[in-house]
Amino acid sequence: MFRFRLQHVLEIRERMERIRLKEFSLAELEARRMEGEIDARHEAIRRSAGLMDAARRNSPTAVPLQLHDHFRRRLETEIGRVRERLREHLQVLEARRKDLVEARRQRRTMEILRDKARGRYEKEMSRRERVEMDEVAANYHVFKG
Repeated sequence: MFRFRLQHVLEIRERMERIRLKEFSLAELEARRMEGEIDARHEAIRRSAGLMDAARRNSPTAVPLQLHDHFRRRLETEIGRVRERLREHLQVLEARRKDLVEARRQRRTMEILRDKARGRYEKEMSRRERVEMDEVAANYHVFKG
């Protein structure tokens, strides 16, 4: 029966790959959440502009315009902050992606070693079986003859 002597190392590498995949997925999820925040703030600015048009028609004062302008500026400032955090987070995401690629490479290396060892084992078992069959055939001819 084939036993890969580095099976424990392979299992550790597989676990490390799963951990790296989880870390990458969480970082990617966080990046998407930040992008969603930016989109939501842009949408709030668009909705506010639509409401501003209606308020401008109904109000003779400049107060609604000032409120809208302050609201828009605050949201644009928030968008800038989120974009900066997103830029920083994208660097983390890239580092996590590289870690994941490296973990996959290490796991694959162990799988290749396992496959080569299995091939050598099967070749040796085949050779032994041929030797045994040759011996059985030789004994058969000796006793029959």
